[in-house]
Amino acid sequence: MKLLEKERLLVKINEELAYRRKITPLDFHKPLDLQARFEVDPFKKKGLFGGNRSGKSEEGARYVIQKALSKPKQRIWAVGCTFQDSIAIQQRKIWELCPKNRIKYGKHNEITGFTNRKLLFDNGTLITFKSYDQGVEPFQSDDIDLVWLDEEPPADVYGEILMRLLDRDGEIILTMTSTQGITDLIGDIFEDHDVLESQYAPLVDEVLPRVAVKGDFKFYFLWTPENPYINKERVLNEAKLLTRQEKKSRMYGIPINLSGKIYPAFNKDVHVISFDDLPDSKYTLYHVLDPHDRKPWAMAWFAVHPTGTCYTVDEYPNRNFNEMLTDDKTYDEYVELIKNKEKVIEDVFGCKVFKRIIDPNFGNKTVQLAERQGGQAKTTPVKELKSRGLIFHDGIDAVEAGHLKVREYLHYETKGNEIVVQPKWLICDHCENMIRHHSRYSRKDIETSDGDIKNNVKPKEKYKDFPDLGRYFFMSDPRHVVVKQFKADGRKVY
Repeated sequence: MKLLEKERLLVKINEELAYRRKITPLDFHKPLDLQARFEVDPFKKKGLFGGNRSGKSEEGARYVIQKALSKPKQRIWAVGCTFQDSIAIQQRKIWELCPKNRIKYGKHNEITGFTNRKLLFDNGTLITFKSYDQGVEPFQSDDIDLVWLDEEPPADVYGEILMRLLDRDGEIILTMTSTQGITDLIGDIFEDHDVLESQYAPLVDEVLPRVAVKGDFKFYFLWTPENPYINKERVLNEAKLLTRQEKKSRMYGIPINLSGKIYPAFNKDVHVISFDDLPDSKYTLYHVLDPHDRKPWAMAWFAVHPTGTCYTVDEYPNRNFNEMLTDDKTYDEYVELIKNKEKVIEDVFGCKVFKRIIDPNFGNKTVQLAERQGGQAKTTPVKELKSRGLIFHDGIDAVEAGHLKVREYLHYETKGNEIVVQPKWLICDHCENMIRHHSRYSRKDIETSDGDIKNNVKPKEKYKDFPDLGRYFFMSDPRHVVVKQFKADGRKVY
């Protein structure tokens, strides 16, 4: 074959390849190893957590298209944060990868996305594009085979979507870069996960998870530095501008609170202990109470070891505090509850509660009685509890000083894999509210809408109740006290 003919043939081959890439681009798209594993994983709930430009959205689009073509007459939702995000990310990537010769309905342009937010394939499978800014109502009907969530959804939207998957035994995939930290939703589906595979991450000099699971939700982590289609030098330069925590989130996809945590040293692997692992010893027991009039009373019991180490050994309520809208117990009912709990606690530890501490604000708040008693129509929680045999002392409500005191008890130091300075406060693993609240306790936004820094930023209310208990306890200067039993010596005293 002559040289000219070879050149013409190569031109035709390149033109044919270009045409096929345009018509069936998925045939030319090769996934990364972790993306390929994500595709074939049988879990019905899967998360692809990745750093910026790690390829998570491309994989989300590829996953949706392959599922759409695998079986006829499926119903699929692709959901983004806003509709503009949907157009710019999900719709654009699905258009780039979908086989154009399989489209039955679905005109697309860069400005408005797909006509009527829909893409219908020739096998009858329909993809509908939605967004979180539509609110929860558009997610309250239909039964769906697959939902692709790009970035974290609001909790109420997520709950409705799960209901839509029940009839068809559908699946859900979540692709995201965590920039909001450990929100309620991420805490519920991701915190306390089990790491199945891990790998050394050079930019943070640490071993990080690559595959993890929590219950029926499985997670894969895509790392930005591993993306072969981006400029590696630029990635390294950007990494120099990030803090260690930001690198974990924006480069390695690890959901993590970037700022605002009041107790950043709190670590479940360090500060949580099994009740069975409490050292055998004589303890001094403390009871701390934060009463309310519109939500449940929050309570915790602490045991102080002779070495000064403190343990949270029980709490009330013994269920998720934030899911309880009210707890309409009377003073008599709360006192009975406290005495029943302490009967068990005191039997285990062999001693009585030494001291009771109460929130000084609500504890001394004037409250109205339904009926006059002895000419008095008003009282306080402290008085009502005292009249029933429970004497409480006011806690010290110095917020910032209290935070510093708690940090002192949480402080620990490591050397290699060993803790060389032990913390002075440990929480028993059944005290779920104390654990959850301390891991999520944070301040409100420190910046104004104009970017100015606020002074005296207060903690968020949602996870404040049980940290308040710890604060009142440690500000009371807790110590181990040996209580000697009085014995009469037979002498008369005049």
